Amino acid sequence: MHPGLGVGAKRAILAAWVSDACAVENLPTWRKLPGTGALVALDDILDALQALDGRALH
Repeated sequence: MHPGLGVGAKRAILAAWVSDACAVENLPTWRKLPGTGALVALDDILDALQALDGRALH
């Protein structure tokens, strides 16, 4: 929701978070966000990607 980022930049960030490089060992449905260490559910990231395209699941 950052107002200073365009849709393309947001999509690139979210896509990077979806990648296996951010996967949490033994927790395949969670991602650890680079720089913060915060854990985020993969489904939440995928929902955010879909929302950028106007097709939010919720």
